[in-house]
Amino acid sequence: MRVISASFFLAAAALAVVDAVRNTTSTAIVVGAVASTSGAPMTTHTNNCADCDFRLVKVPARQYTSTGTDLQRDVFLFSPQYPRYVGSGRGPAYASERLDQGLFNWTNSVPIAQIPQIRETYGYLDGLHGLLNEHQLSFGQSTCGARLASVPVSQGGYAFLDITELTRIALERTKTARDAIAIMGSLAESFGYYGSYWDDEDPFGTAGEALTVADATEAWIFHILPDDSGESAVWVAQRVPDTDIAVIANQFVVHAVNLTDTDNFMGSSNLYDVARRAGFWDDETDFDFAAVYANPLDDATASTRRVWRVMELANPTLELAPDTDAFATTYPFSVEVLGPLTPLDLMRFQRDHYEATDYDLTQGLAAGPFGSPDRNVVDPVSAAGGRFETALAAPGSYSFVTALHPTCDICGILWFGAYGGPSTTFLPVYAKVSDVPVVVGHGTLRQFDFTTSFWLNALIGNYVNLFYSVAHPTVVAARTRIESYMFEQQDGVLATAQKILANINDQATVEFLTQSCDSYANDAHATSMNLFMQLVTRFHDGFVYSGLTDAVLAADSMSYPVQWLQAVGYYGRSEASVGSGSGYDDDGDDDSDDSDDSDDSDDSDDSESTTAAPVAASSQESGSAPDTAAVKVSTGDSAPVNCPPSHPMSSGGAWGAFVIVLFAGLLVVSAVVGFYIGKRQSMPARGYAYIQ
Repeated sequence: MRVISASFFLAAAALAVVDAVRNTTSTAIVVGAVASTSGAPMTTHTNNCADCDFRLVKVPARQYTSTGTDLQRDVFLFSPQYPRYVGSGRGPAYASERLDQGLFNWTNSVPIAQIPQIRETYGYLDGLHGLLNEHQLSFGQSTCGARLASVPVSQGGYAFLDITELTRIALERTKTARDAIAIMGSLAESFGYYGSYWDDEDPFGTAGEALTVADATEAWIFHILPDDSGESAVWVAQRVPDTDIAVIANQFVVHAVNLTDTDNFMGSSNLYDVARRAGFWDDETDFDFAAVYANPLDDATASTRRVWRVMELANPTLELAPDTDAFATTYPFSVEVLGPLTPLDLMRFQRDHYEATDYDLTQGLAAGPFGSPDRNVVDPVSAAGGRFETALAAPGSYSFVTALHPTCDICGILWFGAYGGPSTTFLPVYAKVSDVPVVVGHGTLRQFDFTTSFWLNALIGNYVNLFYSVAHPTVVAARTRIESYMFEQQDGVLATAQKILANINDQATVEFLTQSCDSYANDAHATSMNLFMQLVTRFHDGFVYSGLTDAVLAADSMSYPVQWLQAVGYYGRSEASVGSGSGYDDDGDDDSDDSDDSDDSDDSDDSESTTAAPVAASSQESGSAPDTAAVKVSTGDSAPVNCPPSHPMSSGGAWGAFVIVLFAGLLVVSAVVGFYIGKRQSMPARGYAYIQ
């Protein structure tokens, strides 16, 4: 076994973090108690991270027997990649014995500081940050830009704490949203706060953090950033009205602040003083937290449009404009929902690509012939002067919805979906489980593994993206069936758990909930495996196969939309610029909002489309991107077409050859999978997923 030196590994990890953070987005939604069908708040998080540790872990409650007054809690440097922590302080799931030492010789994480510890801590579910504890305190998270940045104490700075450690400490020590906010703020002020990606090329772009904070009765939004000394923190929190929904999309959303209104606001004592000292605010204007402290994204629309989309989905009658200023000052902090929402609604929100709007990512030439909504990250040189929309849904580490209960303390559920929302199955994980299901509790980006939900869902997502418009409905149908079934079962499961607690004991309740969770997870994993095999069977080599149980099956060509064929020069000339953003449907009809009914397609370059899927204009139109940022492609007698370098278009024949080769390879993989799995898929350590 080759052992890589620690110094080399740390250097490589630092470089990877710098690169990956630019590819990372996250959206957090929070719903007030009255806006939820359960009568308790809900919160969400989409962790669209390129290189994060995707494992879900149960950190057990602990009691410390030390009688001294110097009991200390270790604090660790933020580490997003696998393994994010190694040691015994967070239970057996994080022990080095659970890791694949064949990949790297990992040793225990080394603390960068210590803070006073309490005698007894609560158990909680852990991901990149703390998620949900056994008393129904929950967090969603979204990294934000800030105008002040700091460095952790281990790297020559003064700050002890980042947002991931703050959430874990709050889950260990508190039961309510207010108490969690108070302790996070107090500790950050006392011991210093640093942005998780402090070593990025632009540390200000990720120097702040925002949390959705919810308990069984209240929902809040919390913002934090370093102070101007690097030794403390500035923070504020605003309560979300019980009837409302609010959303954070990588930018602060709290504006007006009234710290005398203690029912609705909390904040640090230095909130105004730091703004004055730093020259951000002069008392002459009304204090606006976001305008004073936020460092907006270079393209603020990447944030503000996600906020607009969630509010529009929750209440389509709002008539909220999709465009606003960099700080979204024209948007409300929260909006009243049209009707009470369920966890299934929030799952749907997290799968959204702006479908049926002017920004629909499944439309336009950038979506390819089959409407793929995902976009590769464009390299910095080529990206100058252009952009794609940033959707709520994207490939990533995981997404989740926390469903809380207004009266039952043991009834908190984390609906957890490994990988990106559109390809995942959200499954119920109870806060009181003794351990999480193996399919979501193990695995790494370093090695593909069929027994890991993340990898199986990633396989489905990447396969379907080859012909999204044709195959994705099959995914939707399968996910809807299993998720609806599991959702309908929960009232009965929780009622049984409460009876066991009342008539037997807490341990029996934990065992029941753990077994139930395992069962649902294995059902979901088996559904995903069956789904993948169904997808490969029905969609391959450019054909859709049907009548599989008939005497004679049918093989129908997927073909291509007519407008796409025109655009790539199939008919001997290019009829549309690749950068025009024209929309089309599967029948080849132009879906763009063009008032000109003329049949003269030669004027297509002059038309304006309301489908903004490929938002970037061509370099000639924008004047900001160099000509070298485009690849010249010529087919037949057509004029050269400007194509983004990450999506070069070739002739139909080349595309077909690529598809045939790719699908042939996937068929081989499918055969291997079938041989490997057989009828029963063995899960390490606990449980089986039965392949129907």
